[in-house]
Amino acid sequence: MPDWIVHIGVVYIICRILYVKYDIFNHPNISLAMIGSLIPDIVKLGMVTEYFGLDLWDYLLVFHLPLTSLIVAALFSLFFCKKKIAWGLLTLGLSTHFVLDLLLINIGEGIYLFFPLNWQTFHFDIISPDDYYLSMITLTVAFLVFAAGYYKKIQK
Repeated sequence: MPDWIVHIGVVYIICRILYVKYDIFNHPNISLAMIGSLIPDIVKLGMVTEYFGLDLWDYLLVFHLPLTSLIVAALFSLFFCKKKIAWGLLTLGLSTHFVLDLLLINIGEGIYLFFPLNWQTFHFDIISPDDYYLSMITLTVAFLVFAAGYYKKIQK
């Protein structure tokens, strides 16, 4: 999973499929879940700050922990009228992010899933981080799900 395309695409596919049964997964809420899938990658701001000569990696790494991502999602959901729904959708997005990251063959240690209770890292070593076929497959399935939803919409 080389990029954000997979994280956003998988959440889109899940939400569009759930939209068939549950109306809560409408287009604005799908966008909110897709934003949630990017919350753990706030750590990538370290690349931008490094360009300006600031080394903030050690301070930003905390955002790639599940607990911190849940806190950020809770703070972000305070900007919405329906706070519980917003937090749930953001949590759906970030949980898919962590599930997908668990599948990666990690060069580093893995993911601290149960931090601060446990310092053990987890990874399943299934998908190579530089496998771009997964991006193409995700985009293809997302397009097919979109096309099926659009076809259903014009049939009404």
